[in-house]
Amino acid sequence: MEKIVYRSRIDWWLMSVIFFAFIVVFVACIGTYWWLSALYGVLILFLFVVLMCGCWYEIEGDDLLVYQFFRPHRFPIAKIKEVKKTTGYLATAGMSSRRVSIRFTDRSVLKSSMPLEISPKDRDGFITRLMEINPAIRQIK
Repeated sequence: MEKIVYRSRIDWWLMSVIFFAFIVVFVACIGTYWWLSALYGVLILFLFVVLMCGCWYEIEGDDLLVYQFFRPHRFPIAKIKEVKKTTGYLATAGMSSRRVSIRFTDRSVLKSSMPLEISPKDRDGFITRLMEINPAIRQIK
């Protein structure tokens, strides 16, 4: 069983959010103990590291695994109906606005009619690999 890992693309705006969070902690802790500011800063940094490093995608056999916060969610590639390159900032398993929108044939896969939106670094390679496994997938341009 072959396993291919696709890391999540991380946009520049996420780094600016981290910088902004540190500025807010620094300003909020003026006049308090220095160790309290350091503790808050370390906790926020840990949260962002978990957020950024805990998101990736794997194609393992006939399944697509989406890891978010180091927790996998398994989706059958055979039930993918269409894929589409898209941009947007929906709150999904992606760190970038350059995303791949995946719709399933069966609504019960996601328990929703909304598409799964993820942001692999290599969007073209990811879509090509999905279409190799399931040639019935329709790519919308």
